[in-house]
Amino acid sequence: MSNAATAIEVKPAQSFADSFCFEKIGFLFAVGCLVLLDGVNGAMCSTLKPYLAGGFSATPDQITWGSIFYYVGKLYMLLLAAKLQQRFGQRWAFLTASIGLTLATAAGAFIPNYPLFLAVLLIQGCSGGAMIALGQGTLLYIFPRREQALVQGAFALASVMFPATIVPAFLGDWAYYFDWRFTYLGIAPFGLLGCGWLLWKRKLLSDSVSPTLFLPGRIILMVAALFAMVYVLQQGERNRWLEYPPIVWALLLAAACIVGLVFIESRGGETFLPYGAFRYANFTFGMCVIVLAGIAFFGSGFVISGFASGVLSYPVSVSGLVQLSGTFFATVSFLTIGILIRFTKLPPVFVILSGLLLFGTSMLRLGVAPSDLNFEGFASWLILRGLALGCQFIPLTLMALTCLPPSEDVAAAGLFNFNRNIGALIGIAWLQTLLERKTDSNQTIFGNVVSLTSPNATDYIHATQQALSTVGESASQSQAAATALMLQEAHRQWASIALNGCFECLAMLFLFAFPVVALARVLTTRFLKPPVCL
Repeated sequence: MSNAATAIEVKPAQSFADSFCFEKIGFLFAVGCLVLLDGVNGAMCSTLKPYLAGGFSATPDQITWGSIFYYVGKLYMLLLAAKLQQRFGQRWAFLTASIGLTLATAAGAFIPNYPLFLAVLLIQGCSGGAMIALGQGTLLYIFPRREQALVQGAFALASVMFPATIVPAFLGDWAYYFDWRFTYLGIAPFGLLGCGWLLWKRKLLSDSVSPTLFLPGRIILMVAALFAMVYVLQQGERNRWLEYPPIVWALLLAAACIVGLVFIESRGGETFLPYGAFRYANFTFGMCVIVLAGIAFFGSGFVISGFASGVLSYPVSVSGLVQLSGTFFATVSFLTIGILIRFTKLPPVFVILSGLLLFGTSMLRLGVAPSDLNFEGFASWLILRGLALGCQFIPLTLMALTCLPPSEDVAAAGLFNFNRNIGALIGIAWLQTLLERKTDSNQTIFGNVVSLTSPNATDYIHATQQALSTVGESASQSQAAATALMLQEAHRQWASIALNGCFECLAMLFLFAFPVVALARVLTTRFLKPPVCL
């Protein structure tokens, strides 16, 4: 735990207490604009991997290393943001992170080679992580608790809803119709708006600092642990996990670094990270559940994209529009839940459990979706997923982050977003592995069915040949075309069955998580501190 005798508190944004309402709203708008940039940067390597590979003549494995660099930088700065504010002051830290994020995003449009691409992604991750923690922490401080439901709802639209539902369509359209580099230029103006407002009102940001120790040993241990963890989650599926020796060594390195860090941090004296927020029941509960929410929503986004492109054969631009269909309802859900919590006594835990049921229902229905599903049938369950999105993230954010003393705001925001991103990485890695295993199994089974010695395959080819001959195909051409059509349809079927299995596993995850979440709430309430009343 943090030593209160050695930790000097820094109260951020002192000047906001006497500022006008439009200045607070302007700060919310500026933070939201900057968060949009991070949403686009974080999805580039996953959504536009084929375009990036072609642009740099790189392999898919090399593009994955771009994601590793990005997430290591982002996760580390989420944890370090509170220290930066304490050491350099809120004004310097926030402006530097915001300007760095905007410049690094704009620079992405002019990257000439692969090494520079990795460097830009690292800067984007570092600046984005610091900006998110500092921005959300300051929002928690400058707005009174009674307004936090609406404020955090608006912030979540940029930090959760935008990357989960809008970014795939945005990236797909710009890359399909223009060039992938134009996606950076398309989002960079929002960063200029945010930075412009912050520079204009920079005197509202606190410049108070307090001395902190430079702890190089702990910095090295934390960076090594994060690098090993992200490497395993990003590369594990591509290399069959424990069958690949570097994955095993990375796991051992992560475990050794975490144990060493825990040992050093627990010896007493000033700690590298602020742990004071974990004394409170609501924050600890929220930290546990946000990992589950990250696994579910970002993992389901991966499966939905795979179903749209692999089964329904939608191009990248259209597959993004599929997820965009739930955006309106997700937005309504975010704002409605925020308003209900703001003006009623609706228990947040009840909303969270309701969101679990809504999400589980939508995934269960997608788990039985046929391979010839039309867009309307697909979108209806994505709408339900969007509603569940608001039922999860808004009450979780309010429970976890509005129950703390002001001195913990930035540190708590960084830890909360750290767990959300870790959950996203775990969910995508798990579902990628599950999809790969199910696809291999189905391919083996279908291989016997589509063999030319199989009566069913022979009957299908003959029927297809007859259909092709009626439209003028010659006998030699119709046989080859019929065989190709059979193999294409077989691929769609085994991919559909594999993706259906992934949807069902997500539904089962929430079925088993329901009692675990309820138990976690009981235990944290019983043994940890109640919320701070301000």
